[in-house]
This record gives sequence, C-alpha cells and structure tokens, in this order.
Amino acid sequence: MSNEMEAISNEMEAISNETGVFSKKNREENQRNDHQSENPEQTYEELEKENFPDGKRIRFIAELGASSNIEGHFRLICRTWKEEKNLRLESSFDRHGEEGLHFLLGRLRKAEISDALLQREEASEELREAVFTAYLLAEILSQGRHREYFSSYCEELLPFLLRFSETEEDFLREKCLIALGWVAGEREIPFLTGKMLEDRDAFCRAWAASSLMQMSFHRVNGAILQEETKKDFAKAIEEEKDLQACGIMIEAAQTLFSKKWLSASALEAEDEAQIEKARRSALRFLMK
Repeated sequence: MSNEMEAISNEMEAISNETGVFSKKNREENQRNDHQSENPEQTYEELEKENFPDGKRIRFIAELGASSNIEGHFRLICRTWKEEKNLRLESSFDRHGEEGLHFLLGRLRKAEISDALLQREEASEELREAVFTAYLLAEILSQGRHREYFSSYCEELLPFLLRFSETEEDFLREKCLIALGWVAGEREIPFLTGKMLEDRDAFCRAWAASSLMQMSFHRVNGAILQEETKKDFAKAIEEEKDLQACGIMIEAAQTLFSKKWLSASALEAEDEAQIEKARRSALRFLMK
C-alpha cells in the first residue's frame, strides 16, 4: 500500500510540475494548446494506440488541466471510469479552479439517482458516475480546504455523499465514506460512528473510522472528535473480527488521540501478533 501511495505521489508531483510549465508559457502558445484541447478525444485515442506511455500521458493530463475545456476534460474522465482505466486524468481537474467545482456540483444536481438504483446489489453506470464525481469534488475540496469557498461547497456536497453512502454496492459505499472524511462536519459524526460499528462490509467499517480521524484535519476540532468518538472507537476496535479493518481502526484512533500503538509496517504486513498487541493497548486507553 505504501509503495502504491508513493508512486501516486510521485506522479502527482510530475503532473503538477508539468502543469506549472504550461502556466508560464506565452499567450500565443497557450492559445495553441487551448485550440488543441477543443478535441481532447482525438489526443486520447492517439495515446490509446500507443498504450498511454507515461511521459505523454502525464503531459496530456497537464494540458487538460491547463485548458478551458472543462466539459471535454470531464467527458474523458468519465470515459476512463467507465472503461476502468486508471489513467488519473482527474488529477489535474483542480486546475480549473472554482469554475471546475461549480461544474462538478452541477453534474451531481442533474444526476437522477433513484432509491431503486441505490438498492441494486450491482451498481448502475449512472450511480457509479455520480459517486465518482462526488468523490472527485470532495478530493479537490480537501486540497483547497483553506480557501474561502471550502465550507459552502462542502455543505452543498454533503447531501449527495450521505445519500450515496446508502448504496448496496460495497465499493461505492467505501468511496463515499472516504470522501466524507474530507468534507463532513460535526453533525455527521454519528453517521460515521454508526458506519464504523454496523456496516456489513469490513472495509466500509475501516474507512468510516479513518474518516473520523480525517475530519480533524478538515472541518471538525480534534478535541470534539476525541470526546464524541472515544467510546465508539473502543467498541469498534474491541468487536472487529477482520484483522486488517481492526488495524486501520487502530491507526485512525492513534492518530486522532496522538498515540502510537501500531506501526505502519505491521499494518501493511497484517502482522496478527502486532495488531492484537496494539488492540489491547488501544483498549486500555480508550476504555479509561
């Protein structure tokens, strides 16, 4: 997991650097790039024939973020979601600024997600696109959490994430719960503690715990989270049967409460002895 995160981090840095290069170019070249971005599908298909070589793909991602063709950029992102290609075209969408946020929110408002779609065990394409869009919006907001518009956009996004979190499809529910950690406020604490304790899926329980911790870095005071979640963390960690989920819960709790019970290497290796030892240490503190 750590190696994958490092690879993603390195790629994000490369994209950021590449986009920075575009922002410094003169007006004439920017106009040429914007003209090319009017038909990004053509460039995409050309790269597809070459199997998306990393250097060209990263440059293309930067071009998409630097262009004014927000709809074209999003259309290609949706295409990769549908085709399940991890090309990370969405990683430069934040470069569209508040106009991009407004666009994503508009897409969510236009999405027609009925209760019947949420209750399907196999998610529809409509629901999948809506959840991925909400996740992308939350991720971008997390990166700009010090901006003036952060809280207002979070409040507009929250009803969508809370509703989509009731989907029967575990993977989509996981994404919603992760995203809530970036945008949820104090009133969503009971919702996430409930998911940590009662969701049928182990990863959903784990990510709900992680999101409670993430809230302390975004919209909720850490002291409030400590006071309102301590007993719930104790109960969840004590009762969790899935070893990896338990480890993630312990890691979330130790970050929130500024403790050190479990190493990242032990969690990644799913070291049962170390996780069980950490469970006992965590419970001694949380049950005080």
